[in-house]
Amino acid sequence: MTTVAPEPDRYRFALTYYEIALAVAMMGLGLWRWAIIVGLFAGAFDAMSASVKVATMFLAVADLVAAAGLWMRVGWGRVIFVAAAIAEIALHTAFVATYGTSWLLVGFHVAMLAVYAVLAVVARRRPANSA
Repeated sequence: MTTVAPEPDRYRFALTYYEIALAVAMMGLGLWRWAIIVGLFAGAFDAMSASVKVATMFLAVADLVAAAGLWMRVGWGRVIFVAAAIAEIALHTAFVATYGTSWLLVGFHVAMLAVYAVLAVVARRRPANSA
């Protein structure tokens, strides 16, 4: 009697590679924010109000932590990714007067969250005929 390896699930593969792509995207966002903080963009961080500086510093750290966690495919990476994305969406939609509008970033985060949610649900579902 021979054992047969289970057939790989294409949705889990898709979720795995999507998380790697998310890690790269979050790394890019985090490094972009750190470039602002350390002054690679002349005067950008100095001209910000205190609340915007705090939000920029929070997102700089959260994006890089999420990137590391997503790359390693651990649970806390997914949690930090969702928290950072929701925080950025909230900053640019609910607090427009303080943080301004960045519809490109909002749309990017909404799309990333939506695709991740669909892939996560589909990848974790079980066929009806399995025990």
